Parts: sequence; structure tokens; C-alpha cells
Amino acid sequence: MINPESLHPLIVPRKYIEDSAWDLPHLPLPNDEFILCWVEYGEAMVYLDRAGYNELEQSGVNWQQQAIENVRQSAFFHQYRKDDAITGQPEWIAFLNDEDTISSSKILLHYELERIFPTGYSVVIPDRACGIVVSNECSDKTLDALIEMVRGMYTGASTPMSQAFFESSAFALPPDWTLPIDKETTSLILQLFQAIE
Repeated sequence: MINPESLHPLIVPRKYIEDSAWDLPHLPLPNDEFILCWVEYGEAMVYLDRAGYNELEQSGVNWQQQAIENVRQSAFFHQYRKDDAITGQPEWIAFLNDEDTISSSKILLHYELERIFPTGYSVVIPDRACGIVVSNECSDKTLDALIEMVRGMYTGASTPMSQAFFESSAFALPPDWTLPIDKETTSLILQLFQAIE
């Protein structure tokens, strides 16, 4: 049995399944440029195959929620932010890690991000190793600089994804997947980003 605590969701381009005969278990996303699949971490990153997927589905465990929880546990690491000079609230948060090729998955932490950015947010994933969350209240000056930064990241990406800024709903997941399992972890994340629940 695959251990759900070793699984992470991974956003990949739709061409992964369109350009091959790969039977990759996946979830179509509202943004049809991308799909969501899962990888298992051990000595190497291994994509969840059909046999493993079927086994998990038959287990009766909400393994997709656990996979998101695994992302949540890593949300404290390798993040950068630009705060508003007056309010101190984040204008954008970038999750980036040269060693972790799935930092873009942190944009799936909808439960926390909706509280950190109560007026709404957009997301951009220039590289599979980077996910950026941008407040709807981000200033024009900051946004202009961020667009330039994203352009450079996309150009130099090891796994290029997109330069486009998408509404958060473009990566919506079933709500029961994104509910926290460990509420203490969520509280710590919200404190980290000065979000008031």
C-alpha cells in the first residue's frame, strides 16, 4: 500500500497526457492548460501510476487531503514575500526552492491563502519549482516589478510553465481536499503571513 504521507500533488502541463500514451492518473483543472497529478517521495520522485491510484481509491482514505496536508507542512520553507510598506500585509508570496521541484504546488493551499488574501488573489507559476501568489490589492508599481521578475524566471526555468497571471479559481480543488488536517499547522502559517482568521 502506498503511504499517503509520502504523496504530493503536482501541477503539470496538459501536454503531459496529450503528447503521449502515458496513463497518468490526474485531475483536470479549471485552467485547461494544466492538470493535477501526484508524486511519491522516497529516494526519488516517482509519479503515482494507475495501479497505485486504484489502490488508494479503494482504500477509503481521503488521500488527496493528506497529499495537500503534506504540502502544507512544507509551506514554512523557502518562501519570499513583498509586503506593503504601510500595512505590512503581503503583496505577494513566492514559494521557491531549487531542490524542491514542486514548490508550485503550494498555490493549492486555498484554505490558508484565502485568509491571507481576504480580498482575493491571483497566481503565476513560471517554473514547476516556483509558485507565486499575488494579492488583488498589490500596487501597480510592485506588480510591474513582479511581471519583470516572472519573465526572467520563466526564461531561465528548468521546467517552464507559464508567464500568465491566473485567478485563484483556475486551480480550484474539491473543498474537502484543502481542509486542514492539522489545524495547528494552519494557525502557524497564518501567523507567519500575519493573516487574521
